[in-house]
Amino acid sequence: MQLLIENTLTAHSQLVELANKSYRIGRGNECDIVLASPFVSRMQAMIEYARPSFIIQPLGMNGTFVNEKELQRKDQIALKAGDRIRIGEYVISVSPGEQDGKADQQRLNLAKKFVDLETRVHTELLQRLDLRKMMNSRQNDQKKWSEEHLRTVHRHLTDIVNQQEFIAGPDVEEHVVRETMKTLVMDSVAFRGQSDPAGSRQPGEEQVGQYEEQIADITDHLLRDLELSQDSDPERVQENTKKVEEDFGAAMDRQWPAISGGLRRYIVKRRIRKDIHDMIVGLGPLQDLLNYPNVTEIMVVSRDQIYVEKNGKIEDSGRAFVSDEIGMSIIERIVSPLGRRIDKAQPLVDARLADGSRVNAIIPPLALAGPCITIRKFARKPFTIDDLIEKRTLDRRAANFLRACVKGKKNIIISGGTGSGKTTLLNVLSAFIEERERIITIEDSAELQLQQKHVVRLETKPANIEGTGAFTIRDLVRNSLRMRPDRIIVGECRGAEALDMLQAMNTGHSGSMTTGHANTPSDILLRLETMVLEAEAMPVSAIRAQVAAALDVIVQQARLDGKRRVTHITEVVELDEQEGRIILEDIFVYRRPTDGSDGELLYTGYIPTFLPELLTEKTADKKPLLKLEDMFNPEAI
Repeated sequence: MQLLIENTLTAHSQLVELANKSYRIGRGNECDIVLASPFVSRMQAMIEYARPSFIIQPLGMNGTFVNEKELQRKDQIALKAGDRIRIGEYVISVSPGEQDGKADQQRLNLAKKFVDLETRVHTELLQRLDLRKMMNSRQNDQKKWSEEHLRTVHRHLTDIVNQQEFIAGPDVEEHVVRETMKTLVMDSVAFRGQSDPAGSRQPGEEQVGQYEEQIADITDHLLRDLELSQDSDPERVQENTKKVEEDFGAAMDRQWPAISGGLRRYIVKRRIRKDIHDMIVGLGPLQDLLNYPNVTEIMVVSRDQIYVEKNGKIEDSGRAFVSDEIGMSIIERIVSPLGRRIDKAQPLVDARLADGSRVNAIIPPLALAGPCITIRKFARKPFTIDDLIEKRTLDRRAANFLRACVKGKKNIIISGGTGSGKTTLLNVLSAFIEERERIITIEDSAELQLQQKHVVRLETKPANIEGTGAFTIRDLVRNSLRMRPDRIIVGECRGAEALDMLQAMNTGHSGSMTTGHANTPSDILLRLETMVLEAEAMPVSAIRAQVAAALDVIVQQARLDGKRRVTHITEVVELDEQEGRIILEDIFVYRRPTDGSDGELLYTGYIPTFLPELLTEKTADKKPLLKLEDMFNPEAI
C-alpha cells in the first residue's frame, strides 16, 4: 500500500511505500511520517499493519478525517485503495502499492494451483463414471438427479480425494482454508435469518461430525469477532459484507491457531467435494459468487478467467472452470428450463436465473476463447428512490421532479451506457405508478421487479430449432396495444420496436417508459432515428416529428469512477421546423468539481414547459403531483 502525502498550501508532495509495520504520524521529529504544521499534533495518528490490511487510529487532539468523516479517539479504521486522509492542510491519498500487487498475484497463483488439483480429481472421476449418461437419465421431476446417482458420485469422489496424490501443498492448503471460511462467513451474512444457507450444505453422506462441529464453531467465532449486525435488512447485509471484506483477514489470523493440520486437510477435501458437486448439479465456480451480497456482476471471459464487480470495481475472482465442457453444461443448465437453446447454430442467448438475475451467454464460434457468460445479479430487495438518493445517484429535488413526471404520465426514456443503472432506475420510477393502472412490461429477459398487483409481464421467445416460432419485442409491443394498457414499459429499445413504442406513446398511452444505450441526451435521439429506420424507410423529418411528439423527458445515466450517477434530466421541448432539429433543454445537470471530488446534480434554472401541469394536477389521494418547494428547495422532502 502507498500513501501520497500532499501539502495543499505549499503543493509539496511525497510518496511513502508502507511495509508491514507501524507508522507514527505527527509533527514531532520522532514520528515515522512527519507533517510539519502547527495544525498537526505532535503525535497525530498511528497507521499499523493488521493482516491483511493497514488500520489508522487517531491519537492527537487535532482532527483526523478519513473520506471527510472525523475519527474519534477510539476508532480503528481499515484503510483501502481510494481512501483520502485529511490532517490539517495535508491530504493523504491511499493507493495499492507494489506489495499489494504481489499479494494479489500470489492469491491468483494459489487459486490456479487449487483449480489444477480439482481438475485432476474431476478427470479421475470421469474415468470411473459416465456422468453424461447419469445426467441424461435424470428424473423427469424438474430434471433432478436421483439420490442413488448422487450417492454413487459422492462415494467415488470421496475415495479419490482421500488418495495421497490429491493432497494439496501447505501454501495451497492455507489459501483454500481461508477462502472457504470466508465463504461460510459470507453465506451467514447473505442468508442471515434463514435456516439453511447455501454455503453450509455439504453434499454426500460422508460427514465427519467432529470436524464439521469445529468448522461451525470457528465460523461462529469469526462472526462474533467481526461484530456483525444481527439484522437481516438488505442495508445491514451490505454493511456486514463490507466489514467482512475489510476485517476478515485479521479475524482469521486470530482463529488460525485453532485450526489443526487434520482440520485443514479436511476443509480442503470438503471444498473439492463441494466444488465438483456444484459442477455437476449447480453453477460450478459461479455458485458461491452468486451468494456474495457485494458481487453485483459475474463475468466469465474464458475457462480460467472469471471476473466479478464488487462495489463498482472489477477484479479477478480467482475462480475457474475445469474445462470448457463444464462451462457449456452450466449454460445449458441455465437456458434449458426456459425453453431456450444454445449451440453452434444459435451461439448466443439471453436468459435468467431462478432469482431473476440476468444472464447472457455466447459460445464458439462467436466467442474465440471459449464459453463466455455475463450475469447481472438480481437484487433480493428492489431499490427504492431513497436508496438511490443515499447512494448519490440523484438528489431529493431531482427525485421529486421525476416522481411527478411519472405520476403526471410523462413519457420517459432512460439513456446510458452498459452497467450505468438504467434498469435499476426504471424499476425505481415504476414504483410511482398508481395501483389502479394496468401495466404491461416487455423484455428480452424478464428482470423488472414491479411491485404493483396489476402487471402483465411479457418476455420474447427465440426461434425454435426449425427457425420458426420467434416472438420479438416488436411483436409484443404491437400485441400489447390490444391488451388495454394504461402504461407500457419496455425494458430496452434496441431495434425496430422503437417505432412501435413511439407510436404507442403518441396514441393515448402516456406515461410509458423505456431505456436505450447512448452517452448523451442528444445521442439517444440519433439512436432512436436509426432504430426507427430499421423498421421503416421514413423521412428523417417525419421521424423527428414523431420523437418530439412522443417523448417528454430524457434521463441520462453514467458510470463515474464505479459510481452510478444521473448526469442529465432533459426536456424534449419541440421540433424546430426551420432548422429541422429537436430542441432539448437541460433541467438538471451533474457538475463535478475540478479537484476530482464527488459532484452534484444541479438545477439549471430552466422551467419545463409542462411544469404548470405538474403543479396543478392531483394524485389519487388529492395531493398535488409537485410543489414548487419540492423541486427548488434542496432541503425539501
